[in-house]
Order: sequence, then C-alpha cells, then structure tokens
Amino acid sequence: MTGSLSDHERALTARVHAIVTLAPDTWLVKVLAPWSVERYLRHEVSPGAVGSQPPFDYRLVSGTVGRLQDCGNLRTPRDFHQAFRLDYAGSPFHPDMPVLHTMEFTAGAPDRYVVPFGAPTGPREPAYAMTAAALAAGVDPNSVRTEFAPWPFTGTGLTAGGPLALPEWWKQPGVIPRGARIVAYTPRGPHPVALWTASTWTPLDPR
Repeated sequence: MTGSLSDHERALTARVHAIVTLAPDTWLVKVLAPWSVERYLRHEVSPGAVGSQPPFDYRLVSGTVGRLQDCGNLRTPRDFHQAFRLDYAGSPFHPDMPVLHTMEFTAGAPDRYVVPFGAPTGPREPAYAMTAAALAAGVDPNSVRTEFAPWPFTGTGLTAGGPLALPEWWKQPGVIPRGARIVAYTPRGPHPVALWTASTWTPLDPR
C-alpha cells in the first residue's frame, strides 16, 4: 500500500501508468458480478431496487478493468480472485467458486478511464503523495483520481494481487463496444459464453 512505500518506491510505482497507457483498440477485462451475467443475457434494463438490486442496463459497462494482455496467466476463478483482489468487504466472489465470468471489450475513448491513485482508508498524506508522484512521473493529469478506500485497494494504480498484480483503471459508464464477449472461467479454464453485436448478446455454442 502507498503508506509503506518510500519516496523512491512511490516514484517507481507511479511510472507504471506513465508507460502503460490505453489506446482505443486496447482489449480490456472486467470481472462480472455473479448476479449480472444472466441480466446481460436476458437484455435487462431496470432501475433496480434500493437495498436489494442495483440498477442495470445490458448495453452498458463500467467499473474496474485491467488489460487483457496482462491477464494471460489468469486461467481460473482463483487466479482472477487473487489478481483483482476480489476479497473486499461484502464481495460476492470467493476463490473456490465453480465459475467466474468476465467481459472482454476494446477500450474505445481513453478519456473515459481514470487511474485510482490514493491510499487505503487511513492517513491522507500517503494518498496525496502518491497522486503527486503520478503527476511528476508524467501520468496524464486528466486520468488521475485520488481515492480513499478500504484494503485491498492499494492506491498505487496496481491491484494487490502479489505475483498476479495488474495495472488497474476505472471505466466510466459507457456503451459496450461491438465485438465484446462474455467469457466463463472454470477450474478447467475459459470458454466464451456470448458475443455482443452492438444491439444484442448472442449466446455461443459451449462446444
């Protein structure tokens, strides 16, 4: 986490997002909440219900993402659970779940993404120091967001995944690009579930 980094370590960490940037054709990965998959596939649009079900639109995607090219070693639900640190408070995920779904899609406009710099909940000085280090390293200031959140949020722009850690971004809500796909990961590996054709999710033959 940022509070345990020296100034030198903070500067080196900040350079990741000065080097690793998004282009419109960069493929991204978002882990889907278990309850969302069927809602996408049945083309649901719903205002949700306070306290029980969030709003939903099958045409939109948002939230934490990583680059597909950084996920080459992720083959099972346990891998994704570690890499994206899906053990946050209240998480619906667990490392031994039989299947985990992701959505893979091209980034589109890079200005729809921000990097969550900052620190876990606690003293604010390390968060501001991390943001300053990112700006000093040349990270696009329009992509920098200072955030305070409970661990396992690191505030470094990287997940707390240990050897599977990834650069992370937060995507603002937007229309899903044509060619996106939903992929299921099981302990035996991945298989595609559905393809987005800009207006509908088309289920794919599991064979």
